[in-house]
Amino acid sequence: MKKLKFIYNPYSGEGVFKDRLDYLIERFQQAGYMMVPFRSTNINTLDRAFFDIHEDYEAVCISGGDGTLSTVTNIMASRKLKLPVGIFPFGTANDFATHLNIPGDIEACCEIIEKGRTKKVDIGRVNNSYFLNVCSAGLLSDVAYETDTNLKNALGKLAYYMKGIEKIPRFTPFKMRLQYGSNVIEDNFLLLLILNGRSAGGFSRLAPNAVIDDGLLDVIAVKNTNITNILALFLKILRGEHIGDTNLYNFQADRLAITCEGGCETDIDGERGPDFPLDIEVKKHFLKVFVP
Repeated sequence: MKKLKFIYNPYSGEGVFKDRLDYLIERFQQAGYMMVPFRSTNINTLDRAFFDIHEDYEAVCISGGDGTLSTVTNIMASRKLKLPVGIFPFGTANDFATHLNIPGDIEACCEIIEKGRTKKVDIGRVNNSYFLNVCSAGLLSDVAYETDTNLKNALGKLAYYMKGIEKIPRFTPFKMRLQYGSNVIEDNFLLLLILNGRSAGGFSRLAPNAVIDDGLLDVIAVKNTNITNILALFLKILRGEHIGDTNLYNFQADRLAITCEGGCETDIDGERGPDFPLDIEVKKHFLKVFVP
């Protein structure tokens, strides 16, 4: 039988997934897969799931959100594993799966994997780490990992919005230099987003023109401005009407270098990111994913 590693967080998605484990084992068994489960409640233990993975495995499946999927992608990249990935999107934020039209339904996800259709997609590299959706800095960049886990489980994406609004009045802008190709931008910013797909953190239309396999990253940098303009801009972002707004820069690049004055923190896919300076590039068609 074909071996399938299955990584799951029993608490993600309000814990609905763990009650279906027997169903999954039986279903994949009938499809010719020997499912090898790995239970993880902490992303720092995920590397243990790969101690036995060699060429005898056919695929890796992951149940969880963007943070879990991003961590697994980093581990696979560090181990040079090129196995296709099956996604069961049962986390607080599932932007990567949403971009690929992967539904939050266990039976449908099983069917996608059984049919075996895959797509090669891009990921981003920042210094020595990788991201699937977004690398960010500034306002909101630490919201995902500062939001209480119980609140995330109870309120989902709304918990992120509440935490973000709480931070706006106290935030200090930062001076940053962005260089891509022969272009240089220097300005004071509130928020920087480098996006691989269209969405991040539950904002579904952050980069409406982004394509996940085009070899380009979409950059959005929000300028320092007053609170009235900030709130108006974020309302536009929620509606997907912010591109072209005079309070932000927006461009595409396959590589960029970023420096920052001050102690600005970064985030990659909801987890704390590396320190500045940042060397960022797209890794075209790096990851193979089962898709509808």
